[in-house]
Amino acid sequence: MCPNAARRNGGLWRWLCECCDRVGARQIPSPALTAPGASPLSETACLDPQALLEPSRFYPPPPPVRPDVREKLDEANGVAIEQLAFTSAVPLGIAANDRVALRFYRPAHHRSRFALLVLPGIWRRDRWFEDRFCRGLASQGVSAALLALPFHWERALRGTPSGGYFLSGDPLWTAAVFRQAVVDSRAALSLLRGRGAPVGVVGFSLGGVLAHILMALEPLDLGVSVIAGGDVAGIVWESPLTQAYRRAMEARGMTRSTLAALWAAGNPTSYAGRSQASRLLMFNARYDLLLPRKFTEELWQTHGQPPIRWLPAGHTTAFLFGRTLVEEILAMIGPSVSGGASLRRSEYAANDQAMEPAGQKKSEPAHAPFIPTRH
Repeated sequence: MCPNAARRNGGLWRWLCECCDRVGARQIPSPALTAPGASPLSETACLDPQALLEPSRFYPPPPPVRPDVREKLDEANGVAIEQLAFTSAVPLGIAANDRVALRFYRPAHHRSRFALLVLPGIWRRDRWFEDRFCRGLASQGVSAALLALPFHWERALRGTPSGGYFLSGDPLWTAAVFRQAVVDSRAALSLLRGRGAPVGVVGFSLGGVLAHILMALEPLDLGVSVIAGGDVAGIVWESPLTQAYRRAMEARGMTRSTLAALWAAGNPTSYAGRSQASRLLMFNARYDLLLPRKFTEELWQTHGQPPIRWLPAGHTTAFLFGRTLVEEILAMIGPSVSGGASLRRSEYAANDQAMEPAGQKKSEPAHAPFIPTRH
């Protein structure tokens, strides 16, 4: 289906977005993959009420980070890419996962005017979208550090799918992995701060939830969440995407109320009013079937109703709007540096703007649902 067809027939495009979401929900790793070890987090630690008052108790600041791997991967079109690696400050005892991989995109010929940590969604199998997103930012003078989440990409265990051990039927294991993701993100932010430019975070789907947690822990010049919602336990319990995981937890005797208590420290709405981001922007998807609307609205409300932009997309079709996301983020950051390359449409799979169904305003503010990226 071409973008112009979507423009002429918004109903047909919506139907296609919803079909893609239904197909995407059937392609996630099976919860039959049991956790590879005992959780290093106890139930007592997860239920500690002080963690909600002092989130750094649960997500401790990491010691100074010195990457022990720094490898140049590519330089083209004014963008240089390096691979960095360091050891997680909160290891889970699994060597492949406890090595944190960070891919750094920067302007090749001038200093960065801004630096963003980019956090991807859960179960991402490749970097196709994230690579183009980060290149688009770097071509405009904004460095981007793309973090591999625990058990994703280079950190996945041999023979397992990317992200296969992040979420499991054991909620204590999942809490420990989530905690590692946040602390690793704090470490990555410390690396960016050493470069002298303002620092922010952009997160997609699960990465958007992590981004909101980081905003409660770290002073940031910009926070952007794409496809994020509040009440992580509620999302897992109700989303069509995670029903197999809900059943696996129910088989262990877990209830929604118990899960919400155990995962309270991972619920970004638990830190209402604590955001340290100078500026905050949210994006949502109009046709998202996989993230119930109420969880986006809850996050939006508890964060003081920040600006929201909506896209005519579903959960799995939001990746088509990468250029729109880059342009909106660059507009929030401010004027481009002298000599920055123009942002090329060819860096993305489709013409974002043409995907707006007829009669809908581009980037219209709303308090509607949100968009996870494709998996």
